[in-house]
Amino acid sequence: MDPLFKIRKTDALDSKMKKSLVTKMKNIESAVSDVEKFSGLKYPAYYIEPVLTVTESNDNMGGLGVLYARTIPIELNGRVEIFVEITAPLLLYSTRVTLRLVLAHEFLHYAELVRSFTRLDIVSQIASASMYEETHTDNSRALDPARVFSNRKLVTDLKKRTSSGLHDEKLNEKCRIKWIEKGLPVAKIAIGNNQVRVPIDSISRSAFDPKIKDLVARLP
Repeated sequence: MDPLFKIRKTDALDSKMKKSLVTKMKNIESAVSDVEKFSGLKYPAYYIEPVLTVTESNDNMGGLGVLYARTIPIELNGRVEIFVEITAPLLLYSTRVTLRLVLAHEFLHYAELVRSFTRLDIVSQIASASMYEETHTDNSRALDPARVFSNRKLVTDLKKRTSSGLHDEKLNEKCRIKWIEKGLPVAKIAIGNNQVRVPIDSISRSAFDPKIKDLVARLP
């Protein structure tokens, strides 16, 4: 899958911004490569989303909770596939350090979803893995990074910077000024509505990566 397929098709972004996103894809590729190296596992399919999703909240962005990335299970042809959605503002305005943390955090949600689906112990799951909103619930849905990653610094950074939500004020400010205030695509949702439901029969027919299944099978 071309990670930029939505960017190439949208008319909401100008050619200069599209070119910048293409150039910055090397940062995502580098972050994904690190996650795969430190986990020994393949990263799930991902794509860049030209629409920024925000939720009404009492913190961040002057009342807006920003969902810079989400891990989303989608029903396709009677099966469930899991995708990581990365917003264009995250790619454009975050540092490489923050980007890697976000993608590593999303990978933990991906692993947790595979664990839940293979055990058939849920029929409904919060889709978002926002590091900026619904922090307590979000962290309860991610695996312990020490069980997944071999790199101690990555594990330490994830525990330190995501235990109470990763708040990157510089990223928030850039997103506000360069994206939201310029009228670029934004979708607002109410808190609690950032969910997806998938039929349990579709889950039971799904085929997930055997290596990730082996990992989660060994977890309590």
